[in-house]
Amino acid sequence: MRVAVSVREGTISSSTPLKRLRSGSRKNATYAAFREVGRVIRTVQLLRYLSDAPLRRRVTAATNKVGSFNRFSQCIGFGNRGAIADNDPIERE
Repeated sequence: MRVAVSVREGTISSSTPLKRLRSGSRKNATYAAFREVGRVIRTVQLLRYLSDAPLRRRVTAATNKVGSFNRFSQCIGFGNRGAIADNDPIERE
């Protein structure tokens, strides 16, 4: 909260916390705080997903659509791992 308030008030620039996070030190208090905030957000989203049936249906439909597109793109991709190995039009159909 202190970081967000400081950035909003202009006390520190928004790049300062990012520099601290990029340092790679897991002992950094800013890193630990943002990690915990991320865990809370992820938990809230998971609970929302589990309790909301229409949301689950939308997510499942979107996931299936993406999966179908990926299977289709692999199928028409170059070579298709040998599935279309012949130049015979009947074989391609």
